[in-house]
Amino acid sequence: MRSDYGASLLPKYNQCLNCNATFAQDAKFCSECGQSTAPVGKPFLSFIGQSLHELLDIDGRLALTLKTLLFKPGLASFEISQGKQVKYTPSLRLYIVTSLLFFLIFASFQNIYAGDSVRQSSPVEVYSRTMFVLFPLYALFISCFYRNSYYLSNLVFSMHIHSIVYLVLMIIGPLESLESESEFLIILQLIPGTYAVWYLLTAFKVMYREPWWKTILKAMGSYFTYMATLGVVFDYILN
Repeated sequence: MRSDYGASLLPKYNQCLNCNATFAQDAKFCSECGQSTAPVGKPFLSFIGQSLHELLDIDGRLALTLKTLLFKPGLASFEISQGKQVKYTPSLRLYIVTSLLFFLIFASFQNIYAGDSVRQSSPVEVYSRTMFVLFPLYALFISCFYRNSYYLSNLVFSMHIHSIVYLVLMIIGPLESLESESEFLIILQLIPGTYAVWYLLTAFKVMYREPWWKTILKAMGSYFTYMATLGVVFDYILN
C-alpha cells in the first residue's frame, strides 16, 4: 500500500502540463501543443542556458546560417524562398540579435569618445528603433526593381543583408574611431568595405538569378534609393 501510494505521487511525465495530452516518456516536446516536457523547476544557470539557447537558436542552425551568410552571399535567402527554411535560423531572430549587438557596441564607443553628456541626447535609440521600422522598406524597393519577386522573400533577403551590414560595421566602427592614431587603420577599413560591396552584388546575383549588368543596376538602384530615404528620415527625426 505504501509503495503504491508513493508511486501515485510521482509526477506523470507522459502528460503535458499545458494541454494534458499524453506522449511517450522519452519525448522532449508535446506532440499536440509543442511545449517542452522538461521539468518546470530547474537551477537558475540551467534556465539562463536554455533562454540563451532559445534566443540565439544554438543548435547548429546558427552556425550554419552565419557560415552561409558570410561566405555564400544570397544562398540562404534563395533557399528559404524555395522552401528550405528549417535548417536556417529564423531571419527576424537573426536580425534582432545582430542589430542589438551592433547598437550596443555603437552606443559604447559613442559614450567612450563623446563623454557622458551624450547619454541624454544620444541618437542610438532613435537609429535602432527607426531601422527596425525601415528595413522592410528596403524589401519594398527591391520589389519595385524585381517585379516578379515576392515581397516576403525580399523581406527575408533584406533582413539577411542588414544582418551582414551590422556585422561589417562592427568591424569598421572601432577602426574608424581609432583612425586618428594611425593611418594604417584607415587602410584596414578598405577590407570590410570592399567585402560589403562584393557581398551586396553577389547576394543580388545569387538571389534573383539575372545577368550581371542587370544585377549591378538593380542592386545599386535599390541601395541608393534606400540610403537616400534613410537620410531624409533621419534628418527629419533628429531635427
